[in-house]
Amino acid sequence: MNKTTLLTLAALCLFPPAAGAADFTFMKPCARANALGTAFSTVQQDACAVFYNPANLTTLENLEVRLETARRLVPGAPQGEVSLAYIRPVPDTEGKVAGLGYYSARQQGGKAIDSMVFSTGNRAVLKYLQKPVYYGWGFKIMSLRGEKSHLALGAEAGLQLENSAGLRTSLVFSDLLMGAGRSMLTVTLGNSYSVGQTALLADIRARGSYTEIFFGAERTMLNGLLQARAGKGLALDGGKFLALGLGVNLLPWTMDLAWSLPWGGYHESYGYYGFNVGYRFGSATFSEKLVGDAAREAENLRSEIDNLRIQRANVESSIATYRVNKSMLETDLTMMQLRMRELESNIKELQVQTIEEQYRKDNPKPLKPYVAPAPERWPKLHKVQPGETLRSIASKYYGNPALWERVYQANEKNVSRGLPVEGSVFTIPAPPRKE
Repeated sequence: MNKTTLLTLAALCLFPPAAGAADFTFMKPCARANALGTAFSTVQQDACAVFYNPANLTTLENLEVRLETARRLVPGAPQGEVSLAYIRPVPDTEGKVAGLGYYSARQQGGKAIDSMVFSTGNRAVLKYLQKPVYYGWGFKIMSLRGEKSHLALGAEAGLQLENSAGLRTSLVFSDLLMGAGRSMLTVTLGNSYSVGQTALLADIRARGSYTEIFFGAERTMLNGLLQARAGKGLALDGGKFLALGLGVNLLPWTMDLAWSLPWGGYHESYGYYGFNVGYRFGSATFSEKLVGDAAREAENLRSEIDNLRIQRANVESSIATYRVNKSMLETDLTMMQLRMRELESNIKELQVQTIEEQYRKDNPKPLKPYVAPAPERWPKLHKVQPGETLRSIASKYYGNPALWERVYQANEKNVSRGLPVEGSVFTIPAPPRKE
């Protein structure tokens, strides 16, 4: 066992149980459940849920039968027990499972109890929690024989919630019977927490003014082949003991053993000894399950490796992008530094220009006297270039090609067929005066 299981067993030893229930109707069947101190309201995938919490029937997927025989020791009045659990998924209804449980106990002195429960379990998913909610209910018949005989009819109901951290919480109403001669309504609040392969369980069970807390711990070993258990013993007519148990999971067969470690030593006649065997129809064998689990684990590992490769590629891509961005940022920083130097130089030039401008403002230069421009001299000489026309010459000197006749009249001898003779020298008269 690991440290968690040892600590749990130490806690059970440090905090011994209170006086057990004297009423033999408070007893519960199944070797595994009794090995866990009957802290069984949150245990899933076990046919004995029909006796403890019908909500957990829906966790079973195969037709299953379980048979138990057990004996409780108490001075002067030992008790023998047998139980039968029959579980069957409801055809064509996903998640719905029905169960039948029979429990019989005979105590020395003529006391006897026979009970039969018909239960069904189902599940639903809450929209906002995205986690399944297990619920179930059942119909119960109980026969009590002793000083007086009673035939009682009643109902049972259960609810269970769980979260992703491995915590389960259940609420169970059982033995809501009429005809038993007294109230036997029992309310159970259960909690369990899974840490790796170890499960820690605790149930608070109340009937009338009697309330007791039951503890249990279970450790799965060898890939689920074995399960070691310990719990606070559910005593009959007093007595204190630590319940121990061992489960063997040879699917489709399952076997559970439970025995007691009396608090006061082996000389005390208190305790529980039971054996339970079950068969799960249509279930994969242990070897097939082991191979299947190994294959699923290998597939999960491959998937994780693929995810790690994708993450590595993403990280490498992010690093490459970071390097590119870093290079771009370094380039931008260099350009900004150059720009800053340019701006510093421009600021210095502006400062110098401001000083010079202020100096010029404070020391203005003397104004020079206005000298009128010399009048333009006419006529002008123009050597005719290839391709020139009278209109182009008039446009060149007068800015108006319509004054070509003025040029023609002054140079008729150098005009041939309406075009100026190439290379000749024209005399350009003054433009007409503007009125």
